[in-house]
Amino acid sequence: MNPGERLPPESVMAEHLGVSPLTLRQSLAVLRSRGLLGTRRGRGGGSYVASVLPVREAEIIRELRNHKSDDLRDLIDLAAATAGSAARLASQRADEQDVRRLRSLGRRFRDCAEPHMLRQADARLHIGLGVAAQSRRLTSLLIQVHAELSPLTWGDAWLNEQANADGEHSALLDLIEKGDAAAAEDVAIAHFEREGALIVDQHLALLTSDLADAP
Repeated sequence: MNPGERLPPESVMAEHLGVSPLTLRQSLAVLRSRGLLGTRRGRGGGSYVASVLPVREAEIIRELRNHKSDDLRDLIDLAAATAGSAARLASQRADEQDVRRLRSLGRRFRDCAEPHMLRQADARLHIGLGVAAQSRRLTSLLIQVHAELSPLTWGDAWLNEQANADGEHSALLDLIEKGDAAAAEDVAIAHFEREGALIVDQHLALLTSDLADAP
C-alpha cells in the first residue's frame, strides 16, 4: 500500500490474515506508535498509511538507547527466526506470481536513493516473504517485528549497507525461485544476523559513550 491509502475494516483484515481481532488491533497499535499508520475521524475515517518520514539519526539513537541489550538481541533473534521460516515456506509454496512480486520488491529496494525509502522498501520485501509463504499468521508477525526493527535501521552507520543487502536479497530470491528451502532459510537468517550485528554494535557504542561521559 502507498502513503495515504486507507486500510480495510479491521474485521476484514483480521479474516484475511487469519488472526483474531485482538491480535490485529495490537499489530495496528504498534504500527501507529511507530508513525507508520495514522487515524482519521468522522465520515470516511479509519486507519491509513502514513507518509514516509525521513530517517533522522537523533531518532535512531533515541530508539537504540531505549532498548535494553537483552531485549535488542531478542528482537534480532526473532527477526532472523521469522525471516528464516518465511524464506523456507516461500521456497516450498510460492508460485510464479509470488516470485515476480518479490523480484519487484527487490528491484524497488535496489533503486532507492534515500534512507527513508530504503527502510520502507526493505521492510516491504521481508514482509512480502510472509505473503509468498502463504502464511497469514507469519505475515502478521513479520509486520509486528519490522514495525519495531525498522526504526533502528538505515542511519549513518548503514551508509554502505545497501549493496550488501541487495546482494543478499538477490541470493535469497534466487534460492526461493529454485525451491531450495534449506539454503533460503540459512541465507535469510544470516542476513538478519549480519544486520543485527550492525544494530548491536551501534547500541553498544552508545552505551560506552554514555558511560564515558557520565560524571
